[in-house]
Amino acid sequence: MSPSSHADPAVPRVTTRPPHGCALLLMDLFRSYLHQQRLPLTRQREVIAMGLFESGEQLSVDDLADLLRGRGEHVGKATIYRTLSLLVQAELARELDFGEGFKRYELQAGEARHDHFICTSCGQVTRFVRSVVDEFQATIAAELGYTVQSRRLEIYGLCSECRAAVERASSAGAVTTGEAASSGQVRGEGG
Repeated sequence: MSPSSHADPAVPRVTTRPPHGCALLLMDLFRSYLHQQRLPLTRQREVIAMGLFESGEQLSVDDLADLLRGRGEHVGKATIYRTLSLLVQAELARELDFGEGFKRYELQAGEARHDHFICTSCGQVTRFVRSVVDEFQATIAAELGYTVQSRRLEIYGLCSECRAAVERASSAGAVTTGEAASSGQVRGEGG
């Protein structure tokens, strides 16, 4: 059974992809930002921005370069870094640092507030939204006299696939130890 099948039916699902046409609207916002900054909209900036806007995922520079290469676009990493920086400055993208030694970027504009689970084994990032987290935040803020301006919640652990792999590996180890014990090969047994 997949993890999403355990989701609370009362909690609305957050889709990972922006609504149809959203990428074009975001592109218009990016064009306006570049115009205000007196910067040109180059073809490379456009394909980089559209790649991020359409992906609906948290992408590293390498991920974005691979995605664009798969579309037949060849854009240098320095150009990708500079364009992502502009998207962050325009508040259309958010820079994420999960302690992996590189940053990831995700769509920011129009996004519902969400939090992240990060697998410490494979690096998979899973977005989630739970009203109980928002309620807890409001309670703590009120108790401490704070007004919340932003929140960043990252939970680290093993995804279901990596956890299953660890369990399989430990089961295989237990069987091997069990077989050794039944054959008298474990230290302290036998004579």
